[in-house]
Amino acid sequence: MIRILRKTNIDFQGKRHLAMTLSGIAIFIGLLSLVLHGGPNYSIDFSGGLSILLRFDVPEGKPQIDEAMVRQSLAKINLANSEVKLSRSTEGEDLLIRVKEEGRYKPPEGLIRTELDQQLRNAWRVIPDDQLDPRSMPDITGFSYLAIATEASEDTLKAILETVSIDNPKVLKAKTLNGKEAYILAGEGRGTVNRLKKVLAEDYPEYRIDIRSIDRVGPRIGAELRLQAIGAILAALLLIVIYLWWRFELLFGIAAVIALFHDVLITLGIFSLLNFEISLTIIGAFLTLVGYSLNDTIVVFDRIRENLKRVKNASYAEVINASINSTLSRTVITSGTTLIVVLVLFFAGGEVLHSFALALLIGILVGTYSSIYIASPILVEWATRTGKTAGLKKVH
Repeated sequence: MIRILRKTNIDFQGKRHLAMTLSGIAIFIGLLSLVLHGGPNYSIDFSGGLSILLRFDVPEGKPQIDEAMVRQSLAKINLANSEVKLSRSTEGEDLLIRVKEEGRYKPPEGLIRTELDQQLRNAWRVIPDDQLDPRSMPDITGFSYLAIATEASEDTLKAILETVSIDNPKVLKAKTLNGKEAYILAGEGRGTVNRLKKVLAEDYPEYRIDIRSIDRVGPRIGAELRLQAIGAILAALLLIVIYLWWRFELLFGIAAVIALFHDVLITLGIFSLLNFEISLTIIGAFLTLVGYSLNDTIVVFDRIRENLKRVKNASYAEVINASINSTLSRTVITSGTTLIVVLVLFFAGGEVLHSFALALLIGILVGTYSSIYIASPILVEWATRTGKTAGLKKVH
């Protein structure tokens, strides 16, 4: 086996308190950022929204489209915060625009509220969103809407709504928090897609722009995906504990899972500090880094178990230090080669892979660190405080 580092004798466990303190500070800063941001910055995969795929045919002699140019156009229609991703092929330039729902029950804007308020202001009482029962709210992703309390019949409301200049008018039932009946008047018309087509046609009159697909993700589906993603991560962690319990001892499993939580929390905190979105792709990256970090931890644990059987005249901390030092060359080679690939993805993979590569980049660095300074020190701390070693040996 190739060895880059030979006969190292670094006292890792002597610095464990400093390392664990720094980790605690890093996790606290990340959690504070999450609190200040109101939670993770979910993409439309989890929060709901609209995904529009456009194909640009660039005329000869005209410049190629870039994301900054498109964002300038979107700013004109108050969509500057939308996610814009560009990919080029021989067939043309594909532009993916993802418009996030700004809150589940965002008050309507534009034609519905304006026209209905003006025409029928005295016909009903308009109900604020915070007085509606969320459990009774229908899925109206992509619609503007108005919640009302009225004695008018549903048929009457439908007839009234037909007179308003909107597309796909709907009359939907809901309830207020005190249990009273309410109606939701909703419409799609002159909304995001049409406004987007109009502003791009104005800014790029000589380009042919075709809509390839329009996908909507409702807030309920987004909430289900969030629960499934959290469930997948928790299930993976539980299976890891069971496996390490069977392979080593229960404390080894607990130490490994604490280290994995450490890795995920620090990565999530950095994403929050940078205000990067959490998408299904990023969840995939989290699960990948969980597997990567666990692999490195198991190698160290396996060497610890071997050395505990072999070494008779050393303290538990010394045995763990020797185990980490003996696997350090392998760790550097494995992490280094993986890091090279991820760096190539990060710098040359394009916007689509940028966040995914960043999550892996952070995960590799933090995962390697946690195997040495989080998982192993937990074993030492347990042995120091209880006098019992997780692996056959009393502390000297």
